[in-house]
This record gives sequence, structure tokens and C-alpha cells, in this order.
Amino acid sequence: MRQLILFGLIGLLLGSVARSQGQANNWYFGGGAGLNFSSGTPRALTDGSLYTLEGCASISDDDGNLLFYTDGSTVYGSDHSILQNGTGLFGNSSSTQSALIIPQPDTPGIYYIFTVDAVTRVGEVHQGVNYSIVDFTSNPDGIVRDKNTRLLNYAAEKLSAVIKSCDDNSVWLVTLSSASGTQTTVNTFYAYQLSSAGLNTTAVRSNAGFNSNDPRGNLKFSPDGTKLAIANAADGLYLAEFDSESGQVFNTQRLTINGSNFAAYGVEFSPNNQYLYSASSNNADTELGAGNHFSSLIQYDLEAADISGSQVSLNESGYFRGSLQLAPNGKIYRALSASYTEGLNYLGAIENPNAAGLAASYNDRAVNLGSGISYQGLPPFNQSLFNELDIIQNDLSSTELSLCDGDNYVLGYDPVSGASYSWYRDDVLIPGATSNQLSIRQPVAASLPYTETYEFRLDPNDGSCEKVGVAEVTYYAYPPTVSRISLIQCEDAATADGLSIFNLTEVESTLTGGDTTFEVAYYQTIADANTSSNPIDPVGYENTTPVETVYARITNPAGCSIINTIDLQVSSTTANTALLEGCDLNDTGFAEFDLSQADAQVLGGLTGSYDVHYYPTEEAALLEDSALELPQLYTNQTAYNETVFARVENNNACFAISTVELNLIPRPDFSLAAEAIYCAASFPEIQTYSPDYTNLDASRTYSYEWFPEGQTTPYLETNLPGSHTIRVTDVNTGCYREATITIIEEEIPIIENIEVTDATENNTATITLSGNGAYEVALDDEIGPYQDDLYFDGLAPGFHILYVRSKNGCTAIAQEFSIIGFSKYFTPNGDGYHDFWQVQGISAMVQPGTVIRIFNRYGKLLKELNPLGQGWDGTFSGTNLPADDYWFSVLLEDGRLFKSHFTLKR
Repeated sequence: MRQLILFGLIGLLLGSVARSQGQANNWYFGGGAGLNFSSGTPRALTDGSLYTLEGCASISDDDGNLLFYTDGSTVYGSDHSILQNGTGLFGNSSSTQSALIIPQPDTPGIYYIFTVDAVTRVGEVHQGVNYSIVDFTSNPDGIVRDKNTRLLNYAAEKLSAVIKSCDDNSVWLVTLSSASGTQTTVNTFYAYQLSSAGLNTTAVRSNAGFNSNDPRGNLKFSPDGTKLAIANAADGLYLAEFDSESGQVFNTQRLTINGSNFAAYGVEFSPNNQYLYSASSNNADTELGAGNHFSSLIQYDLEAADISGSQVSLNESGYFRGSLQLAPNGKIYRALSASYTEGLNYLGAIENPNAAGLAASYNDRAVNLGSGISYQGLPPFNQSLFNELDIIQNDLSSTELSLCDGDNYVLGYDPVSGASYSWYRDDVLIPGATSNQLSIRQPVAASLPYTETYEFRLDPNDGSCEKVGVAEVTYYAYPPTVSRISLIQCEDAATADGLSIFNLTEVESTLTGGDTTFEVAYYQTIADANTSSNPIDPVGYENTTPVETVYARITNPAGCSIINTIDLQVSSTTANTALLEGCDLNDTGFAEFDLSQADAQVLGGLTGSYDVHYYPTEEAALLEDSALELPQLYTNQTAYNETVFARVENNNACFAISTVELNLIPRPDFSLAAEAIYCAASFPEIQTYSPDYTNLDASRTYSYEWFPEGQTTPYLETNLPGSHTIRVTDVNTGCYREATITIIEEEIPIIENIEVTDATENNTATITLSGNGAYEVALDDEIGPYQDDLYFDGLAPGFHILYVRSKNGCTAIAQEFSIIGFSKYFTPNGDGYHDFWQVQGISAMVQPGTVIRIFNRYGKLLKELNPLGQGWDGTFSGTNLPADDYWFSVLLEDGRLFKSHFTLKR
């Protein structure tokens, strides 16, 4: 038998589905937009990662905790990062319903994402309908597997789902395609069954009853699963019936829109399944900019004999197209956009979708999305989530009811002919409760707030499914009744007229008994308080007479209120002014003050128990706003001089307000060199280091202390390297300044090496020194010039002296070195100049084992010289040899061999 009512499952199944609306608690859509419905009233979310012009889908767990969301291409987890393997799905953000997420029935942790691509362009490659699985059982953060498993090669941009039947927890996933599943003309419904065993990929097919070439627009089930609404954009709006047992679609009819062929896009059913809503527009050309569109929001009565004739226009405006979506709070929300790519930062809402005509109450600015932007899409869900009976019927919430202590309330639903009824309280059957209404009252012994859940079951007794309604009822205590409250404020400094400014919230904890769930509003007259009219701002309220009465209306979460009176009085008593001085530690005019040190000055002469609090301005002190909290030290905000205000209280009543002057005292002004040199060669000689005290105020008295020595002289005497700190303190104020000098012990330099390159046309020497000082070097002259560069070139053969000295004047050392070389000529004429030829740079310490031989041009050995002797005098066997070129061979002790010639001149 065809099942007309799908939601009311029996036993545990009924209870689990009835409480699964939390799956729809979080929406992510548009440009970074989101909503949370956990409190009934939608709260804007701006933490999402989604940017989509149309398609999107979200899913939460039964308790309303976000699990993941998608635009049909990328899957984002609850932390808004991409799930593992969560990219490349075959949906498309420009597809009307690019994705739909369905939990696998009776299979915790497994979720199917059904996707459909954008198919508005003829001839393009289509990805059709696919499914992917998000698995939380193998990865607690979720992983996408079985990605892009194909169901259809082509489909319209439509997906919708509903539970199958009363005794079967499986779900139908329905889409629209062609008979072959490949053509671009859609005329066939495909219904796929998802159960605990998985997805049956063999679809139930139904003739759509129309042929459409426009795949855009929503496909929606009625919450009870008996009807389907199909928006085919420019090809029209259609309504069909659905047999949930077989999965067949039948009795399709076309509905007119304003008597014309407006492009249908958004569709949705009322929670009571009686009304259909359509959002349509003249958007045949999607490239038109803002200001070129016209849209209408229409209600149809599905119980009317002429459904098209029952239409009522709820709104007509210049919007582009937009989706409609039923929410957990029983309202229908409308996506709003100005054009295809221009969004808006708010959503419209049908506030009472179960009401006929204009009583449905459309609100065009229902939800401010903050920084989020609405385009054309809203996330679809399994429509069965919204098939609950509204047994509260107060136009506020269909599932939650707040009552006050002692209230009576009647839950119920319109009577249905031939039906039978039963009621449950906290899952326990209420004996004798067989009417369509139930009067409830808070249990006598209940401790408030107290919550209980009522469940109403309606059995039509016509073979169709049982229907259910659930109400979570919370009873709240009335606000406490208190006697007249006196709020005593201090006189402000402007005039002594008994007037001041008040922070009325100072008495709020007394009015509410500390219960933060109570709301408090303030009024000047009892009439305004009784009618909640003309509330006053409680912070900064200015009394008009020295003694004045205002009124506080305290309201509990159920809306029950009491009114209490507050007598405003002004105290003209005074307290002492105070002065605190602080040392200017950074020479910028700022210091840290312990404001509590002013307490004794402020309270001087007062007897009794008083509290003192400090504020940056007089107004802040009057309103008790922005207190300068203790025990934290306060840093003045104005350089060198500042006034803060002390508020003196007696039993939380303002006694007086006085000033506290904060003055900055300069520190002793002196300077000390950052570094000094102590010559290691002078140790253990004592040296004196003195700061520059030129700027010290000679009229004041100072003390001196050096650390770590403990010396108390203005100067330091030491022979120890390291850091030394002096503290100079103004004896009268205690302000001090510290300075540190680092004494560096400069070591005596050590010549580690003199590396020479000799016997060449350009003889060089490279010096290597060790030591921590700043050294400079000179060659052959102790006076200089000195240089930093440790390299010399162009050196003459022979012996040289290297001089090394400290730039700081600490010490100087010297060392001789030699350059081996050979003279080009000699003149043995006895004049005392160049009378002998010898290899230069050899000594008893340098290459003494060198072998030197001299030959004539014919290779005859003439002389073997002693390398340490005077040299060759130009004779052979006592006879002077003639002027000529002579040859030599020099084998240095280090193994180097040189051969060349020189000239003997006569």
C-alpha cells in the first residue's frame, strides 16, 4: 500500500528520527557564510572555508555538532580544513544542488555525499551523478573513500532525499535525468535506496510527465515524503506525488507563477506539508547585473482544489534567483542575491510557513550574515528531518517551550477525524492521555530550572504512518523580589547640584540574585516599565533631581517579569587628594605606580570601613568602568604628569571621588663608558674608572655603589676584567640610575708565524698574530708607519724586524725575520760598497747549511762560499778576475735550489 506519511516511525526508530534534527543545525553556504541553529534562533557563522555561488551541503551529528560540509568539489571538516582525500569530487559550485549528504542508516560514522555537476552548457562534458563516502570509522577526523562512484552519466542539477517508510529506516535519493541517463532533455526520475546494507545502484525509474531542457532549480520532498516539487527554471514549476514504498513518482502537474512563465528556482514545503513556496525570477540571462532582475516569493495551498489558483505573493523585489530551505526552527530561509555574482549579507525568512497567505509573514532582512555573503544556494537536507508535528503552536518554536513557575500550558495538535492519540513524558507513556491536547504544569517538587520532554503520537488509523510531535519544556523561576534598592552615586566635580551620572547595572546582581539568565531593562517611569516602552541606557544615566526613582524590569528566559524600584541618591562627601611620585626609569616620562600606596592619603582622617578603587577618568570612576586593576602596577598614560581618580566606597555605595596626582621624578643624570681596556701587561696594577658626572645636580645628595665589588666611591678602582655596575641614588627621592662598564683585559700579542715568500722578484711576508686586542704592525722602524694589514710585499733581501703594538697603548713586541735574495752585481774595488757578493738573508739561525758555488761562463768552479762568511771578493787563486758575468748555484738548507748569474764590475 502506498505510504502517505513517512516520518512517524514506531518504537526506537520513531524516537531516533524525531530527535535527529540536529543534523541540520549547521549551514555553510555562499561566500564564507554560515548559520548555527542550536539555540533555535540562527546565529551567523563566519569561520567557514566555502565560496560557492550555488551548490553546497552540510551535515552535523544528532547533537548538532558540525561534522563536515562541501560545495560538491571539496570537503571541509569541522575544523574547516580539507578532509583527507577530500578534493576533486565531481560536483560543481555552479550546480543548483551540487551535493546532498545522507548518513548511512543504522551505520554510525558512514556518510554518503551525492554530487551532481553543472549542466547548463549544451555540448560540454558532463560528470553526472556520483557518490563518495566519508568514513569516520577508519579515521576519526574523516577520510573520503570510494570517491566519484558513478550512478548517472547525466542529470539535472537536482538532488533530494526522504525516509522510505514507517518500518524501514532506509532513505530514497532522487534525481532527474533522461530515460537513458545520458541525454540533456530530462524526463525521468531516478530513485536510489540507501540502507544499512549500502546503496542499491539499481534505480527505480518514473516518467516525469514533462520534458525539460533547463536543468537549473531545486528539487524538494515535502517533509512527510508524499510530494515532490520540481523547479525547472525557464521550463516551469511542477508538483508531483511520491510513493515512498515503491519509489515511484506520479501525478505530475504544472503550477503557474504569477500567471506567467517566470523561471522557478527555489522551492520548499511548510513543516505541516500543506503549503508549497516558490522563489522565482526573470533571470533568463544570468549575465545581467544588479538592478536588472525581478523576483517573486509565492505560497501555494496544496489542499486547495485549484493549487495554482491559490497562490499568494509574499514578496516581490529586484532580487536575482535564490534557493529556499526549511530549518530546524520551523522557518523557511531564502537565499538573496543581486545578480549572478553579486551577493548580499543577509537572508530572508518565512517566519510562519504553516500559516495561510500573508499570515506566513515574510521577513526580508531576517538574518544578518556578518561578513558572510549570500548568493543563490542554501544547503539541502534529508527532508524527513523536518517532519515533526508542531504541538506547541505559539509561533515561536515548534520544538522548545519555556514556561514560568506555576504556568499552565496546553500542548496539542488539530484533531484528525478517525485518529487516535497518545502522549509520553520523558519517554514514559502518560496513562489516560488519549486526547489531541494535553495540559501541562511544572511538578511540585521540581528544582528550577526544570526540563522535561513531551512526545505526541498521532495514528491516523487509515493505514498510513503514525505522526509525531516533540516539545522540550523548561520551567523557569521568577526573578527574585527585592525591597527598594538605593544606588548612591558621588557628586561629579562640575557643579555641586546633587546631580551626577549613574551606572544602573551596579545593582544588577542584586536584582537577579546573580542569575545571568535573567534580562534586566531600566525605565524612567513605572508606566514604561509595565509596557516595556522607552528603555533607558543604564550606563551613563543622568539623574534629573537629587533624589530620583527609576524602575528595573527583570525578565526570566520564559518571558515572565517583575518590576523593582531603584532610588538614586547623590553623595556630596569628599575624600583627600593624593600625590604619588615615581622614578622615570626609561627617561621617557613614564613609570609604574602602585596605586594602593595612595589609599592612606585618600582615606586620611576617615573612620569606618572603606574600599578604594582607581579609574582613569572621573566619568569612569562614577560609572565604575575601566578600573585600573590592582595588584597590577599602573603605568601612566600621559608623560611626566597625570591625574587618576580614586572612588571611595562604603558598603558598595559611592562615598567620594578624589584625585590622585602622578608625578615623574628624573633619575640622577650621568654617563659611563660602555667599555674600557685593561692591559694584561700591567697586571696587577690597579686602574681607576670614573663616570661623567657633569650633569648631576650639585644641590642634591647622592650615594654610590659599585657591583659586584661593593665599593661606595664615585669611581671604580680595580684590576679585574668583566662587567661592573654603578648605582647612583638620589638620597632624598630614592630614584637611582645604573650604568655598566665592561672592562676587557687586552692580552699581550703573540707572533704565531711570519710566512715569507723570498728569492723572487716580489718578496712578501704574511704575519699571523694571536691575542684579543686591537693590534697594528710596522716593519724595520719602531716609530712606524704602522698598518692594520698583516701583509708586506716588495721586501728587499736580507734581515727585517717586525714591530707589533696595541692600538690601546698596552704593549709592543718585535721579531726579526729574513728574506733570502741574490745581488745582481758587485764592485770589488775596496771602496767599502758592494765589495763582496754573498747570498743575503742567511744567518746562523736561518738556512746556515746552505751550499753556495760560483762558476765562470765556461762552468768552471771558481769558489764555494761559506754562507756565513763575508762573501766572494772577485778573485781566483789570489788573482783578480776580469769584469764579466759569473754564475752561481745555491742549494738552501730547506732543499730549494736556485741558479742564476750576477755581474762583476771593475
